[in-house]
Amino acid sequence: MDSKTRIDYLANHPNLISTVAAWYVKMWWKFRANPSIRHAKTRLLNHLNIDKPNICFLYFRNHKLVGTASLTEKDIPNNEIFSPCLSNLFVMEQCRRQKIGENLIGYAKLQAKNLGFKKIYLYTTDATVHRWYQKLNWKIIKKDVVRGCDIKIMAANL
Repeated sequence: MDSKTRIDYLANHPNLISTVAAWYVKMWWKFRANPSIRHAKTRLLNHLNIDKPNICFLYFRNHKLVGTASLTEKDIPNNEIFSPCLSNLFVMEQCRRQKIGENLIGYAKLQAKNLGFKKIYLYTTDATVHRWYQKLNWKIIKKDVVRGCDIKIMAANL
């Protein structure tokens, strides 16, 4: 990161809950029975922690929100033993391929380590995305099917 970028907690910017909720619904909530911004906002209200999962991180560039990620207690459907989880990693399309995702992942991993965890988990449904995570030293530890979608559960040591 440089002097024009910073990562902060959603807890410090509750006015951005609607923006983050809209990103979530657009990107991932197709796997939910009734995706809605209202429901996403309600879930985000549970991510206003700064010292324990569930934490939502915001990535700012030139004071503009361009990405987000969460460190959640449990995120992997049907596999609640995997905790904590990196979830909801999102970078605005025009800002991708600029290491923002890697910076958010690194920050979430550091926070998890500082909270005493030894591993962090995630799941993905996209082969391109799981290959990207593998390049960042995440390992596939389990394959599953959730709501008709193949998922890969991955882990990284801290």
